[in-house]
Amino acid sequence: MSDLKKLTQITLLVIVTLLITFESIQSMRANAWYFNALNTLKQPRDLITPQELNLANDAITLATQLEPLQAHYWQLSAYIKMLSLTDKNVNIGNPPKIYDQVELALLNSLKYRTSWAETWMELAKVTSYKEGPSDRVFGYIQQAKKAGPYKIDVHLGVIEIALANWQQLPPKYKALYVNELMLAAKHGYKFSSAFDIAKQRDALPILCLSLQFGAQFESARNSWMFKKHCK
Repeated sequence: MSDLKKLTQITLLVIVTLLITFESIQSMRANAWYFNALNTLKQPRDLITPQELNLANDAITLATQLEPLQAHYWQLSAYIKMLSLTDKNVNIGNPPKIYDQVELALLNSLKYRTSWAETWMELAKVTSYKEGPSDRVFGYIQQAKKAGPYKIDVHLGVIEIALANWQQLPPKYKALYVNELMLAAKHGYKFSSAFDIAKQRDALPILCLSLQFGAQFESARNSWMFKKHCK
């Protein structure tokens, strides 16, 4: 009986060792594919070719298949898919299916790391591209604010959603926009990104008007970005 017990223990040890080795190999392979995708993106966005983007997407897809519990793999997957959007495949009247893929990747990321404010904000933005300033988007924004109440990316994300949907913006969103605008203005030079966002959304007049009054926006009014775009 003692020999049988010893054999059983050895067998179990071998099985556990094999499982650990397999998991380690899977993890190393996944990590290699992740950095393969990441390194492809380490160049100016305009220089990334469609072929390189496809290769990066294939690489991160393999990484998520090998290690589906890694939040940052799913986040990079969402980012790569958003990069594949162009003026040709974006239709405001008929949102591209890729938004659904990005949303799913971000939800997978948040399933394993709920504390990333920027990921919640990206989820809010991509959902707003599909359905405007909905209650679901508002809920994602609240999650972002809970995770990172003073992060500039959260403030700017709310500003972007508000400016992109200004004509159909509910009162609670306008109140939120004003609040996040005040918080963003406290970030000094980083607030200049708000003008870039407004320009991309053809909403500079709205942003400029929002900053015209109030002591909290005095530093923004004295900035070179304000003088360039609002006077």
